[in-house]
Amino acid sequence: MCNICEIAKSNQSYKSLIDKMEKEDIARMENTKQMVKNVSFPIKCYTSINWPVKLYYPFFDARMAYAVPSNYFQNIILDDERLGNNFSHGSMRAVFFSGKRLMLFSKSVNFKDGKEFFNSFLLLHLEENEYEMKMEGESFSISVSITKQMKNLISSAIETKAIKFNFVHSPVKGRIVTKERVLTSSEFKTIYSKYAGGAQMRSASIDLEGYAITVPHFAPHPYMLQLKEAFGYQSNREFQEHVIDYFTSHKH
Repeated sequence: MCNICEIAKSNQSYKSLIDKMEKEDIARMENTKQMVKNVSFPIKCYTSINWPVKLYYPFFDARMAYAVPSNYFQNIILDDERLGNNFSHGSMRAVFFSGKRLMLFSKSVNFKDGKEFFNSFLLLHLEENEYEMKMEGESFSISVSITKQMKNLISSAIETKAIKFNFVHSPVKGRIVTKERVLTSSEFKTIYSKYAGGAQMRSASIDLEGYAITVPHFAPHPYMLQLKEAFGYQSNREFQEHVIDYFTSHKH
């Protein structure tokens, strides 16, 4: 077991954060079951394993370049439809390893009538022959294109679902931009002006980490950044620059 996995499974502060997340997700799922009849858009909640479950693992979010709130996570296609990739409180699109399995945990959280609920929830296990991880220097990608039986967490029915994604991590050294530069640079104002909110739109990751990253990448989940010292890093940036170490240690 790699060092980061050992810490995630043994550090009580991290485990408490995961327990809190699980409790919140259970409540969100109950709200979702009530909300599904009152919204005009489809809600998709599926799992290929038993859930709820304790997930004491390190999570790494697959994020877009710049990671603006309206275009934050890298894409997943479920039955030929792209899952929403916006940033919101409680949302994530993370991978982690459980033995030789790759796990995907993606959830998009919405808010209505004072209650949080899921736009989408996908907890998927992938055996060695169901995903491909390619590494080249400081870059790597994880790609999946499979059909799998999953439980519909709204109806409890077992359904066959098609899932596709290609998550990419580009070298981040030299691609991490400070908060001060993002907020003052005409270059970045031009980039952000493409998105809703115009030139005032900031990278959502600035508020979380204090910097923006200009390439698609995997980032340590905010829970891990809260406890970076426990994971052996002195700063968010140092943790981010060593993300590839986790994936290298799990490459088969």
